[in-house]
Amino acid sequence: MEFVFQCGWCDGDNFFVGKQVGFWVDKWEVPSEWYCRFCDGLNYTPDPPWEEA
Repeated sequence: MEFVFQCGWCDGDNFFVGKQVGFWVDKWEVPSEWYCRFCDGLNYTPDPPWEEA
């Protein structure tokens, strides 16, 4: 499943494909910290629920 996170520095939309964790259909794993593809600012993933892309 793909999720969208907004950069805290430039408000750019960054997309990540989450990996399903175990056999639960509603548990996903995404990076805990990531760099924005537009401004290269370091961001942290917020707590779920996440917005689907």
